[in-house]
Amino acid sequence: KCSDDESVCPTEKNKKDIQQLGLWAEGVAGEFNLDVLGFYFETLDSATAPVVSDSSLLPLWTFDGENDHDIKLTNDPVMGGVSDSSYNVTGNAVDWTGSCKVVPSLSAPGFCNLESKKNFDKFPDATGSTHLTLLVKSDTPDYQGFKVSFAANTLNPQFKSFKADFFINDDTPVDEETGYFKVSVPFTSFSNNWSSYTGEPIVKCSDDESVCPTEKDKAKIQQLGLWAEGVEGDFNLSFLGFYAETIAAAPKAVKAGGCTVQSDLLFSITETSADVGLPNGSADESLSQAVCCDADFAAYPEPRNFYLDKKLFVRLEKDTVNSFYDSACGIPVFKAPVGRTYEEFKADTAEHGWPSFRGDEVIEENITVGDDGLTIYSKCGTKLGTYETDDSGTRACIDLVCIAGVEA
Repeated sequence: KCSDDESVCPTEKNKKDIQQLGLWAEGVAGEFNLDVLGFYFETLDSATAPVVSDSSLLPLWTFDGENDHDIKLTNDPVMGGVSDSSYNVTGNAVDWTGSCKVVPSLSAPGFCNLESKKNFDKFPDATGSTHLTLLVKSDTPDYQGFKVSFAANTLNPQFKSFKADFFINDDTPVDEETGYFKVSVPFTSFSNNWSSYTGEPIVKCSDDESVCPTEKDKAKIQQLGLWAEGVEGDFNLSFLGFYAETIAAAPKAVKAGGCTVQSDLLFSITETSADVGLPNGSADESLSQAVCCDADFAAYPEPRNFYLDKKLFVRLEKDTVNSFYDSACGIPVFKAPVGRTYEEFKADTAEHGWPSFRGDEVIEENITVGDDGLTIYSKCGTKLGTYETDDSGTRACIDLVCIAGVEA
């Protein structure tokens, strides 16, 4: 397609030297009819998308002539891949439409990828930014396979780029200036260790900082891209560009010493010190105090599968709803299982490695969410965990050390 490779597009010289014109009915069985008055040339004014002037957004790749880069499109390059997509640039917006389809040889959905053409291009320095932001519209906001990527400081941008999911839903803010959705993806959501089959992270940044983008990476972005991957379905995105943005963190009540965990926590958690599973953790501070109340460890969760060490599901009541209390102030913050079986609650937790609560299991009147839209606090200010999104919807991924309190 012309949209995939400009070498197959008609040039101005071709338009000047037309030597034959024709119409075809081809490749589809059936009767047809056309009444033709003639062939004509026409020049249509391109629709102009809104101009972005928000000074808080650092343009990385836009289509207004200021930060242009050539576009490369890749649709299921594996043998037998059948996903397809195309794009067009109208004014200063790109409209990308396609269908992610199941690869017959893999019995799994493939991918479509739109990215900057050069593997080793140069983009503005995004050092100090907290989020990679997209201004987008979509005719398919329910499509769940959208991803955004950037490569930096790598000789293998195809497989060692940083990649993260993004979603468009009722909670996505709308940029007042342009009317486009403002999708801001925290750099802490990106990982460069992801599955080449699904695009999903094998190791999350929240689990291992070695897969996270560094400030050095933000300074040396060499490629940017969008993906429709791992989820079968039609998709559409219209977007104005990629931007770096700094979003101030929510004011935290969880400063060092800002809260103090109880001395008699459940599940034998009090005895576990912060040097277990936390970088630079001290044996003189408890793991619960560090994870739940110490700002120096605000970015870190308890170790994955810590709940197994504490025999959580041996200690819980299998035939009743279990309540979980803030480890500092003792207010109820979660209860489970609600709306599902005990075994489903247990399996959900096992799948992700941390206690996982959904829907009515969250006691919302005692919960607040940080400005990043992800970090979960109790109304007392204790950091409890983060909200994650998967195929089953929104999940509260919670540190056991922060919900092991005794009821106040």
